[in-house]
Amino acid sequence: MNLIDFLFLVFATLAVGGGLLMIFSRHPVSAAMFMIISMVSVAGLFVLLESFFLAILQVLVYAGAVMVLFLFIIMLL
Repeated sequence: MNLIDFLFLVFATLAVGGGLLMIFSRHPVSAAMFMIISMVSVAGLFVLLESFFLAILQVLVYAGAVMVLFLFIIMLL
């Protein structure tokens, strides 16, 4: 097993695990944090596919802007 295969297994496990923990989390703030973990690991999978632009967009748009707005609304309510 080479490094790419190992990194794929790590990022895929983090993505699926973060998604499952997000679904089963009772607190909305921790669910949002698990969603950020899932989004960052999907960006890592994009890097492994050598799609750097999509990885940067995934982190900046989804894990950055959308999650900040989502956390702001959770804290506001």
